[in-house]
Amino acid sequence: QSHARVSFRSAPLRQQFSFVLPRGARAQPDDMSGGLRSMATFAGIDSSVRQRVPSHQGWRRQASRGGRRTCLPLLVLAALAASVAPLSSAFAGAARGGSSLLRGPIADSRAPQRQHAEGRGSPLVARSAFDTAWMSDPVVSVVGWTIVAFSLLIARVATAAGEDDAETPSSYLARAGTGGAAGDAEGARPVICLGDSLTRGNLSANWVRQLRDQLEGTFGQLSPQVLNAGVNMHCSKNIQERLSEVIACRPSHVSILVGTNDLKAELSPVEGFLYQYFGKLTEVPTLDSYEKTLCEIREALLEAGASVAFISPPVLGEVASSPANLRAAEYAEAVRRVADGGGDRCTYVPFFERTSADLRPQGVDYCGFKFFGWLCMLCVDLHMFRRDLAEIQRERNLGVTIDLVHLGPAAAKQLTDMVAAFVSKARATTEVPTVVALQAAVPVVVPLPALALA
Repeated sequence: QSHARVSFRSAPLRQQFSFVLPRGARAQPDDMSGGLRSMATFAGIDSSVRQRVPSHQGWRRQASRGGRRTCLPLLVLAALAASVAPLSSAFAGAARGGSSLLRGPIADSRAPQRQHAEGRGSPLVARSAFDTAWMSDPVVSVVGWTIVAFSLLIARVATAAGEDDAETPSSYLARAGTGGAAGDAEGARPVICLGDSLTRGNLSANWVRQLRDQLEGTFGQLSPQVLNAGVNMHCSKNIQERLSEVIACRPSHVSILVGTNDLKAELSPVEGFLYQYFGKLTEVPTLDSYEKTLCEIREALLEAGASVAFISPPVLGEVASSPANLRAAEYAEAVRRVADGGGDRCTYVPFFERTSADLRPQGVDYCGFKFFGWLCMLCVDLHMFRRDLAEIQRERNLGVTIDLVHLGPAAAKQLTDMVAAFVSKARATTEVPTVVALQAAVPVVVPLPALALA
């Protein structure tokens, strides 16, 4: 016969594997270790560990170095996925023509070889488009169900209520409608931070909350209300679609941080499809459409009487010379052109330049698979184990981001300081004279921060 069955035992997985190869082909004994190394790369384990020791020992060393709480959920979900593997095998047997789900996958896998031995067919004909033998592979089942479980976890975290959900434009308008917020008073006009997941802060360092605390420390009782208008997975076109709600709040200042998802969608066809499908976009975002959309957002906000800060998107990955960051630099230049075209009431915040200057010489380049793996474990670390972001960042050997996209603590602090300076400068030239006139007319006690600004 032209085919033979090859079997081997994997000590790390304690599992017997068998497959069919054409006669004369060579089975490589390192195939399984290579597969384990690929799974470790997907999970984000340090590459230097994988090079020094076998893959299963790398997992143990990663756990002993402080990543045990990170690896534990992955192993638990893998065990759950393994328990579902027999169900996949049963459905695979039924799909291959069995009348009962109890038909065994091993017997079915030998059917093509028996037909070939009896002269009733060939392996090429037996392996048709309806062959689902791969479904009975335990490794495929474990990896597949683990990816599905983590995808559901990310979706749950992305749509879950955050700490700033009580301070959003919708909640602000609801309070104003019931008399809880004096939206028409000049001193009560809010500051709105508009953006994507980098602004929302439930998957990264929450710089909007830090901005709120910093402005309260500067202005005291005269501090403006800071609203978080960040929504996960939003591109520039999505932000433009919900601009009416922002304008209805009559904000005095608006910061706009958007473009990371536009950049990712342009660089990757897969991510472009996802952002277009889930964002209900008519087309995949590009640099030209991004700049055009920002110009339209600028005109709408200036017409509403707001001062606008355009923030350039931060680095994507942590290699300055990578294709992703070379393209990100072009996005930053587009943001600068939009801000310069808006006059005195528009300010450019060079966040890309600041984060690019902080990159380490030997950084980690952006990879969609590595980002997905780190994002999965980040959801577990933040929302189950309540781990510190700085600890996660050190464990992954990152300096600016925590997963190649979302902001770490130091980068968030830099952004907070720059936006706070924008708000303070604008208030010092527009709102403080109003406070001084009130002080001259009526003898009141003015907080020290306000006197210092006057």
